[in-house]
Amino acid sequence: MDFNNKIIYQIYPKSFKDTNGDGIGDLNGIIEKLDYIKDLGTDYIWLSPIMKSPQNDNGYDISDYYTIDPMFGNNEDYLRLIKEAKKRDLKVMMDLVLNHTSTSHEWFKRAVSGDMKYQEYYIFRDEPTELESVFGGDAWKYLPELDKYYLHMFDETQADLNWDCEALRNEIYEMINYWINQGVEGFRLDVIDMIGKNVETGEISRTPRFYELLEELNIKTFADKLLTVGECWGASFEQAQKMCNPKGLTQLFHFHDTTITNDEVKWDQKPLDLDALSALLARWNNSYDGINAWVLGNHDSPRRLSLWLNDDKYRKESAKLLITLYGFLRGNLYIYQGDEIGMTNAHMHDIKNYNDVETYNYYNEMKLKGISDKTTMDKIAVVSRDNARIPMQWNDTDYAGFSNVEPWLKMYEGYKDINVEKDLEADDSVYRYYQEIIKFRKEHSDIISETITFKTNGDILYFRKDNYVGILNFSDKISDIQPLGDVVFSNYHNVTHELRPYECIVFKI
Repeated sequence: MDFNNKIIYQIYPKSFKDTNGDGIGDLNGIIEKLDYIKDLGTDYIWLSPIMKSPQNDNGYDISDYYTIDPMFGNNEDYLRLIKEAKKRDLKVMMDLVLNHTSTSHEWFKRAVSGDMKYQEYYIFRDEPTELESVFGGDAWKYLPELDKYYLHMFDETQADLNWDCEALRNEIYEMINYWINQGVEGFRLDVIDMIGKNVETGEISRTPRFYELLEELNIKTFADKLLTVGECWGASFEQAQKMCNPKGLTQLFHFHDTTITNDEVKWDQKPLDLDALSALLARWNNSYDGINAWVLGNHDSPRRLSLWLNDDKYRKESAKLLITLYGFLRGNLYIYQGDEIGMTNAHMHDIKNYNDVETYNYYNEMKLKGISDKTTMDKIAVVSRDNARIPMQWNDTDYAGFSNVEPWLKMYEGYKDINVEKDLEADDSVYRYYQEIIKFRKEHSDIISETITFKTNGDILYFRKDNYVGILNFSDKISDIQPLGDVVFSNYHNVTHELRPYECIVFKI
């Protein structure tokens, strides 16, 4: 199967489109917008988890792998989505969380009740180790019912599964094959590189055992016949080569570029280093043997144009600059809902407007340390995951056409100016520009597969791929330039001898 040069559109179902008036997005809302998604040039749609869940971590705490959560619809709605997508030559990618389940899952309930079989499904210890949760605090929770501790690398309601238990693995393989038989044609695998963890040594990600488990998972389920992408934060170049192959994953998210402005931790940001960014992009584009997974945005990250560029006066220019840069890279493009119209961060400075468990954990941690609310909220407004989870902005009516009632998460107040309807009507539409870039990628796959070279000059990034040269201004400064040939792409209406704020131009020389 050829999985290269694909466009994957990520949907956060809770925030995409509400059709039943409960303030929460649903499967029927996604079906309603399939033509919009397809017209962009999309090949796959990836839905963040829609399985039954208490929603302590917005669906990444699954309590039933076989049942669609009623907030989104039912299993019949999901099968109808798959059918309607196929009519439009769209494939559906399912988001699976295999590292942990909700503590509301029947397996965990049986374990707590004393069933020895299901206690083997999780990681219990008589005494805790010093492991810390990704969300902050201790990674062990004491259960008085068993006089034992269970491991939760994320929220305490997300109990880690014991992948050394063969019975558990067989249940998981059976579940995955069930969904494949229902028509699912791809999988996004949440923190998959943690399934081979060794709690005794403290090794959590990408252990030798993980690679063994990954190969077995591949053989027993999707093999090399479906597009699979693993969430593997910080995976090295060498680790990516090792896990992405016909016996492993199709590709992975390493997120090195996504996190390039993190100053040790995500809550502390530093300016974008164009030299570091260009070196990173060049290495993965030119030297990586696998299929790159380039992420323009996702549900776990703030909007990139807000973080790197200018989401106010030069919002559209910034959005177009990003798709121009990433559109010329080899591999697959993952576009997150709203990126294609230049949606921005929510800019919320009141903790009451947030929902994300990670954000609340950080807020409470800073409060205990005596950090002022203003200092904490200034950071949260920049990088909280809820920046990407606010409802999709369809038009300028009440609640942005997302719903006819108040949504589950506060709307961005600027939705009257930034919405799908307004963008599609504009001469300088971001959506139309995305379409052009995607069309170019598909019609010039030979060019896209070429090596790329970069150079920088202050805030200006230059790239060359074959006989195409790009000039991208990452600032509001104006510089003199010399046109280099025919203009292929430009995020301004015309090209002059000046490089204007956040302007990008691609020449064919």
